[in-house]
Amino acid sequence: MNNWDIRKIAIVEADDFQDRYDRNGLNFLFYWKAKCPNFRITLFTIPEKTSQVFKQLMDQVHWIEIATHGFNHESNVECYGWDYDIAKTLLERTQKQWSWKDHPYSRVFKSPGWAITPNFNGYPSAPEDPISKDPQAVYKALKDMDYIILDRHYNKTVRPEGCKIVCVDCNPSIVHMHTWNMMTPNENERNGFEQVEIRGVPWNNSTIFYTISEAWEKELFNKCI
Repeated sequence: MNNWDIRKIAIVEADDFQDRYDRNGLNFLFYWKAKCPNFRITLFTIPEKTSQVFKQLMDQVHWIEIATHGFNHESNVECYGWDYDIAKTLLERTQKQWSWKDHPYSRVFKSPGWAITPNFNGYPSAPEDPISKDPQAVYKALKDMDYIILDRHYNKTVRPEGCKIVCVDCNPSIVHMHTWNMMTPNENERNGFEQVEIRGVPWNNSTIFYTISEAWEKELFNKCI
């Protein structure tokens, strides 16, 4: 989904932000901010692996948007274990865990492994998985809670009407990364912070940055077509 050309507009987002020393990437984030003062990013955070102390440290860092990436991300198909009620309960718990009014979790969601509904992403669900009974259950919960959903193009035909969808495959201004290095033969998928820094970041001091929420409010995203 990425190329590494310099962007005029960069909507930067990264997966798997958490307390672990090798999964938060704050050294790169503050380095990039120092070199490029306009830098902004949305971090898809694993709530159950991000402590209250860590959140307090992040509370005043307003150039970082904190978004939700599953709940515990123990597997890439975590959301297959959710039905509508479980999804709402975990999302509500996530909102309450961040108690600071000035910098709450944003209402932006990405499922682990892009696995929000079965079969379209190469990950089939088992018959006993809650998602098998209602493949749209997580979408429906997110829709009812007014979340923006980062999604892949291949899910287009199964999304409920009225969801707030950002399709990463239809929006080349999105720069998709991970806080840790990706071991893959596909060069464009080697998008860990360290890998991106070594390759050369796809922005400069002329780039205009937006978080996911800001880009949504400014209607900067292309529709999924």
